[in-house]
Amino acid sequence: MTDLIRVELAEALHAATLGEGVACDYHQRPKEISTDDSVLLEAMRLVDHPQLQIEEWPEDWVIDAARCVDHAVDEIVAPTRGFEEALISVSLTVSNGVVSVSMPSPDDVSVLAFSPATDGTHPILIDQQLVDARQPNDHGIFRWTRIAGMLAAEPPEPLRGHIENLIEGSREVPETVEEIV
Repeated sequence: MTDLIRVELAEALHAATLGEGVACDYHQRPKEISTDDSVLLEAMRLVDHPQLQIEEWPEDWVIDAARCVDHAVDEIVAPTRGFEEALISVSLTVSNGVVSVSMPSPDDVSVLAFSPATDGTHPILIDQQLVDARQPNDHGIFRWTRIAGMLAAEPPEPLRGHIENLIEGSREVPETVEEIV
C-alpha cells in the first residue's frame, strides 16, 4: 500500500508550491522551518465528508500541514474518517523566493504513516463559524489531527471555546483530543 501512496503523492505534489516560506502549522505564532533538510508534512485527500457539501471535491493529495522538530510525530495522531491522511517526509527547494516540493520520483517520498478514509473517528461537528475561520479551500481543518494541533497551540478565546463546544457536540471524539480539552 505504501508504494502506491508514494506514487500518488509524487504525482500529485510534484512542484506544489508552499509560498515564500514554510512555517509549522502547530505553533500559535508561525515558527519557520528550515528547507535545508527533509521536511515533515501532513498530506490529505478528502474522500467523503458527511457534513461538507462541496461542489468540487479535491481529487488529489494536497499538503495540509507542516511540522517543525518540536511537533514531530511518527504516526497520524488522530485519524479522521472520510480523509486519506499521510505523514510524509520530502525535500523542498527554493527558487526565486518560492518554496516548492521537489520530488522527481516516488523514491523521494518517505511515507511515515498512512490512514485510509475508512479508518479513524467521525469528523468534528462543523458550523459556519469554523468554516468561515478557515483559509479558502482548507478542508483539512476538519481533520482531528489538525484540531488537536490547534488546541495544543493554545488558541486565544473565543476560538478555543468555540472549538471546545464543537468537540462537545461531535458524534465521536478521539482520546488524543479529549486529553487536550
